[in-house]
Amino acid sequence: MAENEIQGFAGFDVDKMKDAVGAVLDSKDEVGSAVNFVRDHGDELIDLVGKLPELLASTAKALTDAANDVGDAADFLTGGKKTDRGVNALAGVAAEALDACRDELGSAKGLLETVGKAFDSLPIPDGGIGDRIGQTATRFDAVGDRLADVAGQLRKVGTAVDSAGKGLSRTAAKLEAGGSALNKFSS
Repeated sequence: MAENEIQGFAGFDVDKMKDAVGAVLDSKDEVGSAVNFVRDHGDELIDLVGKLPELLASTAKALTDAANDVGDAADFLTGGKKTDRGVNALAGVAAEALDACRDELGSAKGLLETVGKAFDSLPIPDGGIGDRIGQTATRFDAVGDRLADVAGQLRKVGTAVDSAGKGLSRTAAKLEAGGSALNKFSS
């Protein structure tokens, strides 16, 4: 049969067919190794294929369970479905309490300064009580500044934890999607 007759038969291209046969012959060692592997391990491969749906279902369940756990952690951190306040909100409340304490210390400082000045103005020997009260009032400023620093740090931690919680929430969604995708193959 002439080459052009073969080409016309069912649209075969003899050159492409020669290239394909040549590629197989060039890879005969690899093809032979694959055939030998299947021959030697055929039963195990069939067993694996039979167990594949169960393995996929188990993996899908593990991903879904992980998604639920990560989602719960994210909700705790951000104040999601199961909690009314996240860590950021709680840190904000604590920071506000520290700010209120600082304000109260400022008021107490003013009161102590007034008392100290009053003692200083009395014509009695007070043994320096007025000065000591004034020094105590000055220390209230330092304590108030520390409270302000702690409040600021709490706010930063709250923001960072909230951001981490949102990242965990995104991770939970990805795990859930992966579990759902694998579950489709297990049925």
